[in-house]
Amino acid sequence: MNKRNLSKRGIALFSITLLVLFQVLSFFPQQVDAAVLTNGATISAVDKDGNKILPLTAVEIEEGETAFDLLKEVTEEQDVILDYGEDPNFGAFINSIGSVIPEGDHYWGFMINGEGAQVGASSYVVEKGDSLLFKVISYPAETVDITVSAVDKNKNVVFRETVSVVNGSSAYDALKLAGKTAEVSVDTSIDSEFFAYVNNIGKVELGDYDYWSTYLNDEYMQEGITSTIVKNGDHLKLVVESWGPPPDETGEDEQPVTDGETPEDDTGTEEPKPDQTPVTLEQVRTAVQSTKQYLSKKAINDDFTAIALEVVGGDVPQEYIDRLKEDIIEKEGIYRNVTDYERFVIGLTAAGIDPTNFAGYNLVEKIHSNERMIKQGNNGVIYALLAYDSGNYEIPSDAKWTREKLVNYLLDQQLNKGGWSLFGTSPSVDITGMALAALAPYKEQENVQAAINKAVEWFSSVQDSNGGFSDDTNGGDASETTAQVIIGLASVGVDPTDERFTKQAGDLVVASLDSGASTGVNLIQHLLTFKQSDGGFAHLSGGDTNTMASTQALLALTAYDYLLTDKGSIYRFSKPKVVVDSDEIVDNEVTPTPEKTAEIEESLNEVKQPETKSEATTVVNKKESAQEIVKGQPLPNTATPLFNLLAAGGTLLVIGSTVLVYSNRRQTNKV
Repeated sequence: MNKRNLSKRGIALFSITLLVLFQVLSFFPQQVDAAVLTNGATISAVDKDGNKILPLTAVEIEEGETAFDLLKEVTEEQDVILDYGEDPNFGAFINSIGSVIPEGDHYWGFMINGEGAQVGASSYVVEKGDSLLFKVISYPAETVDITVSAVDKNKNVVFRETVSVVNGSSAYDALKLAGKTAEVSVDTSIDSEFFAYVNNIGKVELGDYDYWSTYLNDEYMQEGITSTIVKNGDHLKLVVESWGPPPDETGEDEQPVTDGETPEDDTGTEEPKPDQTPVTLEQVRTAVQSTKQYLSKKAINDDFTAIALEVVGGDVPQEYIDRLKEDIIEKEGIYRNVTDYERFVIGLTAAGIDPTNFAGYNLVEKIHSNERMIKQGNNGVIYALLAYDSGNYEIPSDAKWTREKLVNYLLDQQLNKGGWSLFGTSPSVDITGMALAALAPYKEQENVQAAINKAVEWFSSVQDSNGGFSDDTNGGDASETTAQVIIGLASVGVDPTDERFTKQAGDLVVASLDSGASTGVNLIQHLLTFKQSDGGFAHLSGGDTNTMASTQALLALTAYDYLLTDKGSIYRFSKPKVVVDSDEIVDNEVTPTPEKTAEIEESLNEVKQPETKSEATTVVNKKESAQEIVKGQPLPNTATPLFNLLAAGGTLLVIGSTVLVYSNRRQTNKV
C-alpha cells in the first residue's frame, strides 16, 4: 500500500516538475525566424540632422512600384503623416514627412543607394536590393567620401573604390555605389528582420563555409551594414572568411575577379550614337506604336500617360476615370493646386467626358476663378491655357482668369533671352517648350508670334552639338527635355528637323546641309537614341526604361506626326462630352455589359490610393479598410511556440493537481 502511495506521489511530483520546467522555458527568449524577401528593398527617412523620421524598414516590392508608392505604403503602415503635392510635369513632391517641414532652401531629397536620384520618387521604379533614403537637404546635397574594398579568401583584391555618398547614407549604400563604380556585381538579399546582407561580390567562388565579413576602419562591424551610417574618411572592408572546416583541398586555384574587370553579366553602358539618316514618317509611327504598346501594359498612374494613350488612338483607361471620380468626391472638389484641376480637365476632355459637370463639380470654373493661379509660377498659367483649349471651353468674360489675361501674363513673363522659367530669371528649356504649346492657338496675334519666334531662336542657340539639351537639374541630357521642345515647336508649326535644330559636333549654331540631306543630328533623331528594346524610352542616355520619359516621348513623336499631317495640337480634342454624375461610373467607350458592370462594381469595392494630394493641407495615411490589409504582403515568419508551451503547462498543472488531491484524499481515508 505504501508503495502505491509513493507511486502516485511520484507521478504528481513529476507532473509538477514538468509544469515548472515548461513555465520557466516559456519566458526564455524564443527563436524568431525572419523572412528573406523575394523582391525586397529598404526605405527610411531622416531630417537634415539625421534624426529618424521613418525608421529603416524592409519591404517586399511589386513589379512596377515606384519609390513614392513604397513611401506612401510604409508611412501608412507606421502611422507617419505624409503630405505631398503633384506637379503636372515633374510628378509628386513632398511637403512633409511626420512633422518635419523643410525651411528656407531645404527640401525633401530622394537618394538611391547613396546617390541623389536623377528622377523624382514617383518616376523611379524600385529594383531588388535598393536602399531608398528620403532626407531634408539643400542643393547641392552634402556628401562624404568612403573607401570600399573587397578581398577574397586568397587575399586577391576584387575591387577598391573611393566613392562619394550623400551624408546620412549607410555602409550598404557605399558598397552598392562602389560596386557600380567598379563595374563589379554586388549580390545581396533583403531580410525582414536583419535588412541587407551580402551573398557575394563579383564572381568570387565561395565554399560551403565561406561568407563575406564586414569591417569598418579595421573594426568588426557589430551592427548590420544597412544600420551603420558612414562618415567622411571611413574605410569599409569586406573579407571572405569561413565559420567551419575548410573544404577538401582540390589543388585548384580560385579565379577571383581582379580589380577593374567587368563581369560578363554586368557590362557597362555606352552612350548610343545617333543615326544621321533622316527619319521617315513611317519610322516615327512605328516608334509610336511600340511605345504605345509598352505603356498599355503599365498601370496608369498619371494624367499625361492616360492623355498620351488617347492621343495615339487608344482609349483613356476606365480605371483612370473611376479613380479620379472617387478622389474628387472624397475631397469634395477642393484641391490646393490649380494644376490639379488643369490636369483633370485635359485628361477628362481627352476621354470624352465633360469636365464642367464631373461628379457634380465644374472643374473648368475651378480654374478660371482660382485665387492661386500664379502660386506655382508659370505652370499654372500654361496649363490653364492648355485646359481651356483642350475642349474649346467657354470662359465668362468677367472671369478672374480669361484667355486674354492668361496670354498677356505669359507674354510678360518671357525673359530677355527668349525663354520662360518656372520661377526667377533663369530660362528653362522644359518650361519654354510647354509655354509654346500653350500659346500655339494664339499665334495669329502679332505679339504672340513675336514671342514664339524669340523662343524658337533661343532653343536653337542653347541646343547641344549632339542634338539635345544638357541641364544639371535633370541629371544631364534628359529625353523629356528634348520631347518638350519637339512638342512646343510642332505646336507652333516649326519643324524640329529643320536646319536650326540639326547640329554637328563642334557646331552649336547651324548645321550644314549636303545635297538637301542633313549630315547632322536633329531633335527627332536625338530623341530616338533614348528608345529601348521594350518600346519605352530612358530618362538619360544609357539608362533604363522610364515611364515618364516614355510618355513624353510618345507625345512628342505624335506631335511631330500631327505637324506633318496638319492635325494641329495634340492637346486639342473634339470628342462628345459625357456627363458623369457623382453616383455613377460611365464607360465612355463601351456599352456596359453584365461582365463590365461586375468589373466596375469590383473596382468600386477596392480601396484605391488617391492619384494626387494637395500641396500643404492634405494629409494621407488614414486607416484603410480590412480589405487593404488582406491584400497586403505576407508577413514574415516570426511565430514562436510560446502559447503552445503555456497551453501544455496548463494541462500538466491540471493533471498534476488532480493526481495530488486524489492521492491525499486516499491517504486520509486510510488513516
